[in-house]
Amino acid sequence: MGEWFMSVWVEGLEVWEAARRLGASVPEVDHSIQCTWANVLRGLPADDDAGVVWAGPVTADWTQIIQVRGFDCDQALRDLSYGGRALKVGWDLNGPRDLVYTVNGEYVTGFSVTVPGERWGSDPQALDHHAQGLQFDLDDSNWESDPDLPPDWLEYCAWEEARLERGQDYGDEDIPEEWQDFIALAHSGYSPPMATCLASALTLVGRVTGREIDREWMSGTHTRYVIRDKHNG
Repeated sequence: MGEWFMSVWVEGLEVWEAARRLGASVPEVDHSIQCTWANVLRGLPADDDAGVVWAGPVTADWTQIIQVRGFDCDQALRDLSYGGRALKVGWDLNGPRDLVYTVNGEYVTGFSVTVPGERWGSDPQALDHHAQGLQFDLDDSNWESDPDLPPDWLEYCAWEEARLERGQDYGDEDIPEEWQDFIALAHSGYSPPMATCLASALTLVGRVTGREIDREWMSGTHTRYVIRDKHNG
């Protein structure tokens, strides 16, 4: 999903009603378009500060909303849950945000997806039965047994950790040629333990809604809303 991602899942709302609760005006709802992910920003100025969301049903009861630009989903989570439920997952360059669960306008559960025990809300354990077998601990080493890890990645990680402890620059040591790509991956944000935590968050959401975010949904055509009114005051 990239280095910036925010999505909300809402229960019991038509897509247009979810857009209205996000702050879209009636004309903005009327002028929404159907598009694919590849075209979600087509025709919009790059320097526009309007909110942009891409939304569509993910099950019979749940709508999935991806925030493409702006922070409308973050600000409207309680409004989106009135009469039902809503969940939010997101991350940015500073790392993952809390997974947040609201019910009928109330913050029921919020917790860190990387630090065990960091919880808040009226019922912090409300989602525990959906979290069985998932990992929300950045220091957990279970990711090391993932068969899809790049070959020699663990050896590179051990070397990199030792290099940092010694305070040496890359130019101070001979680096195996096959590790050059690993260095580029690490500097671009590739982190298997972080990916495991984020995948666990999305898996938990899928267990609540009945369907995980998947390639089929992302490859489909959904509704794009541009939300300008509250951004432009």
